[in-house]
Formats: sequence, structure tokens, C-alpha cells
Amino acid sequence: MSKIFIDPGHGGHDSGAVGKRSKEKDNVLKVGLNLKALLESYGHTVKLSRSTDVFIALSERAQMANRWGADYFVSLHNNSATSDASGFETFIYNGNVSSSTTKLQAAIHNAISKEIGIRDRGMKRESLAVLRESSMPAVLIEYAFISNTVDETILINQVEKLAQLTAKGIVAQAGIVKPTAPTPGATQKEEPKLYKPSASAILNSTATVLKRLEQKVDNPLDPQWREKLLKGELTESDAIGLLYVAIDRGHIVGKAE
Repeated sequence: MSKIFIDPGHGGHDSGAVGKRSKEKDNVLKVGLNLKALLESYGHTVKLSRSTDVFIALSERAQMANRWGADYFVSLHNNSATSDASGFETFIYNGNVSSSTTKLQAAIHNAISKEIGIRDRGMKRESLAVLRESSMPAVLIEYAFISNTVDETILINQVEKLAQLTAKGIVAQAGIVKPTAPTPGATQKEEPKLYKPSASAILNSTATVLKRLEQKVDNPLDPQWREKLLKGELTESDAIGLLYVAIDRGHIVGKAE
């Protein structure tokens, strides 16, 4: 198990780069939240520099990771330039770095560049604060150019894919830890069984009955039950309970025992 620090860039009054339809701070936060859940599902411990729209200074982001004792640091960003600029790139510190740092960059870069669908601008080095001041292997990702219409569409509509590709790259270096096996004798919570009539005629008839019961002046049924039925969310327990409620309120001839 590794301790992985995820840093969604910018936040609060610092919006980062701004496109025609989105802001960098919002795009990367969405990816970061998805990425955290994915990495945790692989058995790693994950900490975010921010999980809400707040501002955190660059040096503080690195120090947060240092104090926590992170094994890896990954900073998430959107690029910006002219409307013609496009592509994906990653950065590590341009000073002395460990082989683990170059391996982490290569793993993340290759995982994303192969499937993101835009130009690969390469693996680069720069003296960026979060990379320079982090004491563990650190990589900064520039997913795409928010100033480019096509790139911005990826940033907005492919949040889950970006998180999945990033997670794929990280675990290529950090590994995948198998989830802990359930304790012997521990009970598993069963998923509720949905009420699924085998014929559409039965479904439509049931919906019609529920609608009529909603229109009763005396103790009508709540419309939510018909809505759940039509959405396929009504459970078998709900259906049985509704029958008894309808009988008890006198909407159906009979007597609840």
C-alpha cells in the first residue's frame, strides 16, 4: 500500500486557466475526486490537497504532502495558450530527481498519452514549486488545453476517463493492493430486489392503479411510488408494502391482516 497525494491545481479565488465553458480549478477537482476513489479501490491511501473550491498556496501543497509522508505526489492541471494549441504533457523537476520520479512520470505519461486522443507533447522538466519542494517522486499533469475547443470538450466530458487513465499510470508504478478479504462469518448486505413485472401490460396496469390511488381524496398515495415504478427503482418490498397500505386505507377491497 502506498500513500498517494493528489493535488487538484488552483481553487478559490485562483480559477486557473479559463475556457469558453469551464474553469481549470473545477475541471481538475472533478478528476481528483474520481481519481481518489479509484486509487483507494486499488488498496492505496489517498489524500487530496483540496476536496472543495478553496485556495491553497503552492508551497503549502508540497508541505502538506511532505508532512503526511506521501510516497507519491501528482498535481493535476489544464493548459492554456492560443486556440490552436492542443495536446497533453507531463512535468517533473528539472533538477536532480530520483529514478522513481522518472519512472512515475513515464508510467503516468504513457498510460494517458496512448488513449487521451490528442497530441502527445512529451515528458518535460521544469522548476515548478510543487515539484521542486516535494520530497517524494512528483509529477505534474497538463491534461489538455482549455483554450482549445476540442481539448476543452475532453476536460469537461471525459472526467472519469482522465481519472481512470491517471490511476492506471500511477498503479503501474505503485502497484495494486488486493482488498482485504471479508472477516469469516461477517454478513454481507444484500442488494434490494427490484419489482420487475415480466410483461409490459402488467407494468402499465400497475402504474395506472397507482395513479388512480394518488388521485384519491381520502389518504392518497404519494406520487413517488409510481415514479419509482416507472424508473425501475421500486423494490419488491415496496410493492408488497404498497398493497397493504392501499388495503388498509380502503382503496382496495379487502382487509389487511
